[in-house]
Amino acid sequence: MKTKDLISMALKNLFSRKLRTFLTVLGVIIGATSIIVMLSLGFGLQQTQENFLKSMGDLTTLDIHQNFGPDPSGKEKKLNDSALSEIKVIDHIDGVMPIINAQGVLTSGRYTNDWTQIIGISPDSMDKFGFKIESGRLLNSSDKNVVVFGGGVSQNFRDPKRPSLDTSNKIKPMNSKIDLKLGDNFDNDSNENTKVYTERLKVAGVLVNNENDWENNSSIFMPIDYLKKIKKSTNAARPPEQREKDSNEFSSIKIKVDDVENVKFVQDDLKAIGYQASGMTDWLESTKQSARVFQAIFGGIGAIAFIVAAIGITNTMIMSIYERTREIGVMKVIGASISDIEKLFLTEAGFIGFFGGVLGVILSLIISFIFNILAKGWLLSTMMGSDDTSIEAKISVIPLWLIIIALLFSTFVGVLSGYLPAKRAMKLSALDAIRSE
Repeated sequence: MKTKDLISMALKNLFSRKLRTFLTVLGVIIGATSIIVMLSLGFGLQQTQENFLKSMGDLTTLDIHQNFGPDPSGKEKKLNDSALSEIKVIDHIDGVMPIINAQGVLTSGRYTNDWTQIIGISPDSMDKFGFKIESGRLLNSSDKNVVVFGGGVSQNFRDPKRPSLDTSNKIKPMNSKIDLKLGDNFDNDSNENTKVYTERLKVAGVLVNNENDWENNSSIFMPIDYLKKIKKSTNAARPPEQREKDSNEFSSIKIKVDDVENVKFVQDDLKAIGYQASGMTDWLESTKQSARVFQAIFGGIGAIAFIVAAIGITNTMIMSIYERTREIGVMKVIGASISDIEKLFLTEAGFIGFFGGVLGVILSLIISFIFNILAKGWLLSTMMGSDDTSIEAKISVIPLWLIIIALLFSTFVGVLSGYLPAKRAMKLSALDAIRSE
């Protein structure tokens, strides 16, 4: 029997029993929809949390901090130039940025920012590490005595005499006169007779305001040598008993990995030589594990619905054999081979699974669309703890590969469910089949 004739006959047989076919396909629709939607909830949770983490920082960056412990030999590792040389030769590392941290107080006229993170970095590394500028420019290798403000620094200025006044837009970093004193406000005001060094800042640019990336948003970035110079001047202005010892060590080292998939490999290589590196991917991996558990539980629930659908297909095909016994006998008498009869029943069962899969995918996409419209605000506020609507938040995500697998799987389940009925039809005696009523 030709394939075209086989398909035509299978479709004719299915449509001749519309109600039974519809009810059987409905079972497959419910099963396919259950599995797709259940799995999509796990994918949606994982993707939303990944987008949220991306909004907080770069997933391809790692941080090595001081006081992380000794290396495998028991010797304490220091974050200095030797550490930079060790780290730079590791595979998949695109950039290494040494960092020196300090705290400072900013003043501009009567306005004060009592606590600001000061970060000294390699000036030519800002672009490579994904800093985004809103106005002005980033630091470059020729910069010596200029700084770049985080997007939220200027909004943290307050008028001490009128604390209730909104002064978030009073300071314009690139136009206002801004002075920096290292230390916190308590240190600067604790002794009126103590001389405090003040540095007038020249602002080259302001980063994009990203409230989720709180660390960079509230920090000032300057060349590492510039921060060392300010710290040295600040130290010299203090009484001898309050001076800090000079150090050639960095506060931390930031690493840029070439791809997020290689972050774990870089972490393992760093650990092997005695450095502990942490990053956003640590949180992401925990998120993925939670999503897998979520998908396993709900995917199992959906699988039960698919098993019920498979039983329904088997039942439909067996009932069809009983109703078409005489037809099967006639087919054998006029020359239809046993394999043709088997193919016919398997094709009918496969079509039931395929049609159910197609309609299940369509229904799943509609349900997913409705879920994402209704649940976006709840997902951000309740689960992510954020009201940033720029974050792409979806409670349900259906990737293309899931659609393809769902169609193939539902068709396979249909064919598999029709296997036993097809074998039963093959074993029918042609003579007995023709005599049956």
